[in-house]
Amino acid sequence: MDNLISLITSWPAILITVASFLYWHFTKSFDHWKKKGVVFEKPVFLFGNIKDRMLFRKAFHEFQLETYKKFKGNPFAGLFEGRRPSLMLLDPELIKCVMVRDFEHFVDRPTFRLRSPAYMRHMLINLKGHDWKQVRQIMTPAFTSGKLKQMFSLVDQCGRQMEEYFDSNITPDNPKLSLEMKEFQGRFTLDVIATCAFGVESNSIKFPDSELISMMSKFGDIPLYKRLALFAIILFIPMFARFIPLSFFNTTVMQYLQRLVQKVTQARKTGDIKRNDFLQLMIEHQDPDTSSHSDEVLKLYPSDSNPVKQIPYLRPDTVTAQAILFLIAGYETSSTLLTFACYELSVNPDIQDMLRAHVNEVLDKHDGQVTYEALQEMNYLEMVLNETLRLHPPVARVDRHCTMDYTLPSTNISIKAGDSVNVPIMGLHYDPEYYPDPYTFDPERFTPAEKAKRSPYVFLPFGAGPRNCIGLRFAVLSTKLAMVYNYETPCTSVRFTSNKV
Repeated sequence: MDNLISLITSWPAILITVASFLYWHFTKSFDHWKKKGVVFEKPVFLFGNIKDRMLFRKAFHEFQLETYKKFKGNPFAGLFEGRRPSLMLLDPELIKCVMVRDFEHFVDRPTFRLRSPAYMRHMLINLKGHDWKQVRQIMTPAFTSGKLKQMFSLVDQCGRQMEEYFDSNITPDNPKLSLEMKEFQGRFTLDVIATCAFGVESNSIKFPDSELISMMSKFGDIPLYKRLALFAIILFIPMFARFIPLSFFNTTVMQYLQRLVQKVTQARKTGDIKRNDFLQLMIEHQDPDTSSHSDEVLKLYPSDSNPVKQIPYLRPDTVTAQAILFLIAGYETSSTLLTFACYELSVNPDIQDMLRAHVNEVLDKHDGQVTYEALQEMNYLEMVLNETLRLHPPVARVDRHCTMDYTLPSTNISIKAGDSVNVPIMGLHYDPEYYPDPYTFDPERFTPAEKAKRSPYVFLPFGAGPRNCIGLRFAVLSTKLAMVYNYETPCTSVRFTSNKV
C-alpha cells in the first residue's frame, strides 16, 4: 500500500519532468540565430515560425511572401521550422553564391526519408551527392536544344489535336466554348509528355475520361488529416518518419503509374522499336543485372574501350523513378503555367491582342507554319510566359542542404554541414524594388533592357544553378506551342475568372 501511495504521489513529478524535457527538447535551438547575430522572428513552442502554415491558415505561397516582407532590407534572416533553424537568403548576390558559385557546398536538397517504395527515394529531386550527379548527367542529354528540336514534330502533333478539338466544338451555332482550363491544359500536357517521353498516345484531349488522365488529376489528393500527420512527423519526430506509411502523393495513383511505366518499359525493351526519347535514354542506361538490392541507385561497370573507366548504369527502380517524376513534374508545371497564362491574358485583353498580333507576324515569316524556329522568334510570347511565371511561380521557395562548412561572403556567418538555407522565390518575384507595382501583369518587365537593370537571381521560377529544373526547356517549349495554337482559334476570346483557375 505504501508503494502504491508513493507511486500515485510521484506522478505529478514524473509528468512535470517529462513536460520539462519535451519543452527543453523543442526549444533548445531557439537561441541559434541570436548566438550568430542573425535577425530573426521570435519562435513559438512546437511550431517555430510556421504556425499559420502548419495549421493551414495560409497557403504556402502567401505564407512565404509574408515571411519575405517581414525581413525585407536584410541580406538574410533566420527562421525556425519547428525547432529546426533555416537561413533565408534575401540578397541576390548571396543567392548566386549558394546556388551557383559555391554550389559544391550546397549540392543536396533537404529530404526526409519516408516509408515509401525505393523508387520514390530514387527520384532525381531526392538524390544526394554522387548519386544525384551521376543520374543528372545521364538525364541531361534528353533535354538539350538539339533533342527538343528533334521531338518538336511530336509536340506539334499534340497542338494540332488541340486545334482540331476547338474546331469541332466551336461552330457558328455555338461560337463560345466554356472550359475548366486547368483540367483541359492538363490533358494537353499529358498528351505531350506521353508521346515525347514514352512513345505512348494517351489521346487525353479526345478522351478526357481515360484512366491515365483521371489518375494524374488525383496524384496530389491526400486527406487533410494525413497532411497534418505528415507535417507533424517531419517537424517533431523526423527520425521516425521512415517507419510510418505516409506519402506526399496519392498511394493508389503512384502504384498505378509504377505499373504503367514498368509495362511500357518492358514493351520497349522486348520490341523492335527504338525512339529517340526520354524513356529510350533511360533504358539504354539501365543496369543489365537486376539481381542487386533495389535500394541501390546505380552501379558502375568498366567501359569496354577503357577498363579503368567506370560507366554508371541505373538500377531498374531508378529508371522507374525518373519516368514517374517526369510525368508528375511535367504535368503539374506545364498545365499550371498554361492555365495562369490564359487567365492573365483573358483579364488583360490589350496584352492578349498584342500577343496575337506578334504571333501572327512571326508565323507570316514562316509561311503560316508553326515550327521550332518560329517559336524561338516569338520574343513577346516568352515575355508573357516569364511574367506569368513571376506572378505564379511553380514553387514558392527552394531549399539547399549544406554539405560542407561554409561562411557567407563578406560576413562572419557560418553555415555548418547539415544546416539548411532557403531562397524565397515568391518574395523576390513580388518585391517592388525589382518589379514596381508587382501585382500588375506587365510582360514589358522582361524586355532585354529591363532585364539588364536587375540581377538574374531575382527571377527564379525554375531555380538556378546545376540543381535547377532539368525539364524547364521542355516545359517552356510545350507551353509556347499550346499558346500559339490557342491564338489561332476563337478560344482566345473566352474569359476566365480566378476561381476557375
